[in-house]
Amino acid sequence: MKAYEKNIRKVEPYVPGEQPRQKVIKLNTNENPYPPSPKAAGILRELDTDRLRLYPDPASTVLTDALAKYYHVKPEQVFVGVGSDDVLAMCFLTFFNSEKPVLFPDITYSFYKVWAELYRIPYECPAVDENFRIRREDYYKENGGIIFPNPNAPTGIYEKLEFVEDILKHNQDVIVIVDEAYIDFAGASATQLIDKY
Repeated sequence: MKAYEKNIRKVEPYVPGEQPRQKVIKLNTNENPYPPSPKAAGILRELDTDRLRLYPDPASTVLTDALAKYYHVKPEQVFVGVGSDDVLAMCFLTFFNSEKPVLFPDITYSFYKVWAELYRIPYECPAVDENFRIRREDYYKENGGIIFPNPNAPTGIYEKLEFVEDILKHNQDVIVIVDEAYIDFAGASATQLIDKY
């Protein structure tokens, strides 16, 4: 082994789900079988391509302000990244820097393990119950942070705000991230709890 090789991170790469060859409906891929709306297509046709050569606003002010207004939060409570995996990577790198393990469910978004292993963050994956639900009690123990999706991916199970708040109440000394990538298909958002916690 060469000297530099001992410093190379060994990471299990993300493997996308099976891509079926027959006609089936696959629900866990961020692909859209429909064309863009006529309004979006019209905007693309009228786009000034010279603007694509310039750096965008680094603060993404227009987007940040629009998202804050839509989700009823303050602009300083909005973080814009290059896709959700970029945002998650920044969250893992920034908030999970403890000797204690980060907790996330054993059946969940598979990239959590990728980020934890890439950044050498210790983690534990409490098992979901026989109905594929997160057991809140598993998140009461000492930890270096918590992340879980709501609704959970890939189960699609949504937990009500009372459930989320219970986990928050038991973990006020660590960062708890509620990954709401699919909240628009579920129920109330945990953004309602930001100012309280």
